[in-house]
Amino acid sequence: MNELDKLTVAGSGEAGASRRDLFDARVRATVRYADPAAWTTATAVANALAGADELLAMGQHEIGMIAISDQGPGGTMAEVQAEGAKGFSQPMHYAAASPGTLVGVPCIAFGLRGPTMNLTMVPHDGIPVALTLCAGWLERKIARFMVVATCHTSSSGTMMSRALLLAPSGFTGSGTPLTESVINWLTAVEPASGASV
Repeated sequence: MNELDKLTVAGSGEAGASRRDLFDARVRATVRYADPAAWTTATAVANALAGADELLAMGQHEIGMIAISDQGPGGTMAEVQAEGAKGFSQPMHYAAASPGTLVGVPCIAFGLRGPTMNLTMVPHDGIPVALTLCAGWLERKIARFMVVATCHTSSSGTMMSRALLLAPSGFTGSGTPLTESVINWLTAVEPASGASV
């Protein structure tokens, strides 16, 4: 991938479950019906942004995000099926449960207002597209930083999400080069052993 030399990893995080306690009550109330996958993704993004308070304060409106998943809102679909079998469903409960909430919930939670995209495909296939978009947006200064998050179900049935905070290659803060091993970590289906990248 030719984007490897254009991007720097400024933060990373993963989540195997939702940690709504990481978000203030206002955020939880705003998106209370979001699918569990969206909350797991938001938790991974929170972990990737941990320690980036200065970056968020400088320009959260200039941070964009791309989410990649082929899972869809599985928890919501199961709930709709169960309620349908009972003969009653409350549509209000699914207003914030579309696949787009994988990118929407983290953006709402952290006030990210840069370019966003939701790629509904297998993370391994979506990463080249996401990195090309990130490199272009950062190079043209449409965004100062980009978050890329993946979400999928592990073989044990656990929802897994991973996130990277990406900066342009000239980033002077603490960061590491984007490498194939980082990309492999981002797309891996099983939980990572040890700390994130």
